[in-house]
Parts: sequence; C-alpha cells; structure tokens
Amino acid sequence: MQIHATNILGLGASHVVKSFLDSASDNGELNYIKIYLPINGPLSSYRPNNGEIIRYKRFLPNGFSRFFECFFSKFIFPNESTIVLGDIPLRGIKDQIVLVHQPNLIYPKVNSYSGKSLSFRLSRFLFSINSKFAKKIIVQTGAMAEDLILSYPKIKDKVIICPQPVPNWIEEKRGSRNRLTNKNTNKKILFYPAAFYAHKKHDFLLKINNYCESNNIEMNDVEVWLTLFDDEFKPFESIKWLRNLGRLNAEEMNYFYKKADALLFLSSMESYGLPLIEAITLNLPVLTVDFSYSRWICEENGYYFKPYSEESFLIGLNKLFDDLKVEKKVDYSKQKSKFPDSWDDVVNVFLKS
Repeated sequence: MQIHATNILGLGASHVVKSFLDSASDNGELNYIKIYLPINGPLSSYRPNNGEIIRYKRFLPNGFSRFFECFFSKFIFPNESTIVLGDIPLRGIKDQIVLVHQPNLIYPKVNSYSGKSLSFRLSRFLFSINSKFAKKIIVQTGAMAEDLILSYPKIKDKVIICPQPVPNWIEEKRGSRNRLTNKNTNKKILFYPAAFYAHKKHDFLLKINNYCESNNIEMNDVEVWLTLFDDEFKPFESIKWLRNLGRLNAEEMNYFYKKADALLFLSSMESYGLPLIEAITLNLPVLTVDFSYSRWICEENGYYFKPYSEESFLIGLNKLFDDLKVEKKVDYSKQKSKFPDSWDDVVNVFLKS
C-alpha cells in the first residue's frame, strides 16, 4: 500500500494529513508504507514516526505538474492499493481510497460559487475521468456528498461520509466553555477565523458597512475579529467595527475563542467548515450563511442569513444579540454526536473501505 498527498499545501488540509498519518503511525499502520509528501509547504518538514517518506519534487509550474501527475500516474507511482489524501484519483492506479476536501470540485451548475478558473476546470476534468479508478471516495459531510454526486452521478455508490474530529489543540473538548470577560468593551465579539481566500467572502463585510452607512445604521455594539495578514486587512482598516488579530497559532486561537461571544462564518462553500465544528465543541453560538454545508453541521441551532443579503445579515445579528442578552444557551448535543472522538476512527474507515 502507498499514501499519496503530494499536493497538500494549505494549512487546513495539511492539518488533516498530519492528524491522519500521526494516528495511523501510532497504531502501527504505516510500517513498510510509502508516503508521498510535498517538498514545500507545511508538510515539507513533517515526518510520521513510521513509514517511508518520499518527497515529491515538481519541475514544472504547479498546474501543469499536477495535471501530468494525475494523468500519467501509472508511469510515476507503483500500481498498488493507494490512499489518496489530495482530492483527485490517480489514473491507472488500482484500488484507491480518495479523500475529497476541495469544494471547488463541485461543478458550478450544482453550486454557482464554485471556482471557474482554468485550474479548477482542469481539476474537475481530471476527477471526472479518473474517478473510475477510485474504489471509495470519502467526504466529510452529507452536504458535500450530495453536491459531489450531483456533479459526478457515476460515483454515487462509492461515496462514504466520514467527518473528522475536533482539532487536538482545542482545550475544552465537548465541555462547557470557560469564557474570558472582555473588560475593556461592552461590545459583542464575533470571531471569524479564516484565511483570505475568495470563497471566505471577507468582501461581504465591506458591503455590510456600505449598507449600514447608506441607511444610517450604527454598528456600535459589535466588533468582528479577523485573522488576516496586515496587507490583506488594508481594505478594511477604515471600518471601525472590524479588528484584525493577524494569523494565530493554536494557543492564540484558544484564547480568542474564549473571548468571543459568537462565531461568524461567511464562506460561500466548504467541504467541511472546521470553525463551525470548533464553535459547536465550545458551545459557541454561530452566525453563518444559510448554505447546505452550514445546515448539515449546525442544523436548527445556527443563526442563519440569506447569501449575501446585508438586510438578512442584520436580522440574524439582532436575533443573536437578543439571545445573548438573555444568556440563552445553545444545546449542541445532537450535533456533536455526528463527529468522531479521535482520528483512529477516521483511519479505520479508510483501512476498512
């Protein structure tokens, strides 16, 4: 068997790969296994305790290299059972278990927010022609499964839903939240931990601000905390109710989650939506866009607004504030039951599929 994760460069996806491999390694599942990892990015220096690590070096621009890697796979990798942790099945390789956590593999006709760039079109093309080589395709939510099947009907009988656990760095797993008081402000704090990707829709905050200014609506009782680099935050600097925390490590994430009154989540598409899982774990209220991924995770306990309606957002915000004033508690016990306790459970799904 071999494990393929050569294209994993993002922080979130890298965390998934590390967690998966650490669990498999601790359970002795990586002995004599070849593990293909990238030469760059967060996984460049990562090494599990077991397994043979092979660093995959690209000599062409990433898009071209990725196309050749997935199209001519049988000439590059051994033709043996493979766990693919990077979305696209390898052409000509037998018995593949493929983890899909790239929402832009969904066709725009199914989700109009899906990426329309050439790179995403090529990815969808490769997934379409290579999916026949996958024995099972694993996704993390029912919403992602539904959209993926609508995009590629032939994979219907191959799809398995396997949510991932809460990150290990969360200090208060499945317990009540030990909230820290914001002594210097009476404002309600909304925390939006998200990188500056287009689908995270930070630009909607600009539209909300313009709408409020045009309609003489004050935003004096709220502060939204973002996690952007300084140069990314420049378009938002003039908005008084926004504060940038910068990129945060695990200790800082725990700290600011404890300071927050609610999670804000604006993303137009997600294969999972990990901050939603983090908020549920911490019993933190969630104000989010009304999409199938957020409904699957939060169910009836989310504060939803229509995408991307400023008026609907403000209605949802006011409802949240009304409940915060009376200290209404959110009961996520039903939602928490959908998520596994450890990565061991996830690894077992892959190995038994």
